[in-house]
Amino acid sequence: MDNELHKKDIINKISEKLIDEKIVIGGNKSFYKRKYHLKYTQKIIANVLDAFWDVIADVIEDGDSIKLYNYIKIEPRYYKAVKLNAKGFPGIKENIVPARYRMKFIMGERLKEACRRLSQKKCGDFIPDSISEGEEQTECGEE
Repeated sequence: MDNELHKKDIINKISEKLIDEKIVIGGNKSFYKRKYHLKYTQKIIANVLDAFWDVIADVIEDGDSIKLYNYIKIEPRYYKAVKLNAKGFPGIKENIVPARYRMKFIMGERLKEACRRLSQKKCGDFIPDSISEGEEQTECGEE
């Protein structure tokens, strides 16, 4: 359950989900005389996934935000320069983190619901009352 999925794994899962779906090409009398039905291959899915993330990167680079309703909102956020306290490091007078843009991800309702179901599956109705000092907090389902 605590697996880390890579691009190839995601492509495999998408192709399994679309195993019965077909791409319909043709049916236009002037170009194609009959319809062709193609399957979603892993190559097609990989190309679509690459194009999706390329478009998202281009949109963010332009300073725009992306909202996929019920899934996620991605927007660039501006953070001011911050002066960090460097008293614990000898030889460093002060450390300044420059102003920059960072990504902000806001979960949509579909992803929030998935997290709620995961919490119910792993934790049930268990809610810890309080954690005393010195006691480590463990994840739900761990002993």
